[in-house]
Amino acid sequence: MLSSFIVVTGGDSRYHPLIRELIASLRALRPAAECPIGVIDAGLTEEQIAELKAQGAAVVTPPWPVSIPAHKLRNRIHLKANLAKLHLPTYFPGYDTLIWIDADAWVQDWEAVEMLRRGAALNRFAIVAQFGRFSETELRLDWLFGRFARVRSILFKNSSRAGLTTAECRALATRPTLNAGAYALRADAPHWEAFQRWQKRVLRKGRLFTSDQLAMAGAIYLDGLPVELLPEWCNYIGPWRFDPERRELVEYYLPNRRLGIVHMAGEDAMRADPSVLRPVLDMQDRTHQLSLRYPAWDVPAAERVTEAV
Repeated sequence: MLSSFIVVTGGDSRYHPLIRELIASLRALRPAAECPIGVIDAGLTEEQIAELKAQGAAVVTPPWPVSIPAHKLRNRIHLKANLAKLHLPTYFPGYDTLIWIDADAWVQDWEAVEMLRRGAALNRFAIVAQFGRFSETELRLDWLFGRFARVRSILFKNSSRAGLTTAECRALATRPTLNAGAYALRADAPHWEAFQRWQKRVLRKGRLFTSDQLAMAGAIYLDGLPVELLPEWCNYIGPWRFDPERRELVEYYLPNRRLGIVHMAGEDAMRADPSVLRPVLDMQDRTHQLSLRYPAWDVPAAERVTEAV
């Protein structure tokens, strides 16, 4: 039997509509008694906090877990969620397992949550890595001359900026980025201490926004803590395809499994404006202009699907 758990997300006032949509997607699949929800307040208004609490969410307004100089913070209070996500057992005690899902994601298939829980139950860090058949490139390079090139991977750039040693940067250079948008871990796992230790180190010189992913990479790839890499549909960031008959978003390639967690990473305009559409292919490669946001997929198909163009 799987242990007790809580799903946690967070954000500021601009992300409040997305937080609300994520909660709605979870509530459509499981009632509050079966799926506790926590929210990290990283700049929500009092009215928004009251609304989320009325929906049954536990809202926590934490202090900055790491001291950040004002010139580096630049009033970006929303980044508190990025830093706080590595301290979840502190903010939400009493749960055996903590699951994080970014606010710009929503749950279409509960099986993704179950997969996260199962991975954590193995005393491993359950997460999706950004590599494989849905990635356009495995490694970014800057070609210098002839056959010589410079590595430009996300982890190499961020670890170099953070001032990690040459050996550490090289060890991370070709490793896949761990997608910090959805993951699960037991509250008593040693990973939390490692995440926080790496977080303090990378924040001395590194970027705030990517510090969570780099801290995770340090704990997993350099410290060697156990990880359970889940399939892409457990935290899917594209390319996008939908099945009009099943009325759901699916994997781009066969077997076209329905997506578990739909993560709108990089969809800046759509996250800010629910009326924004993007091209999405159907099963016959016809293009439709669709929204990826949850309300667009929580209505009858006749209202959801546009004519192919």
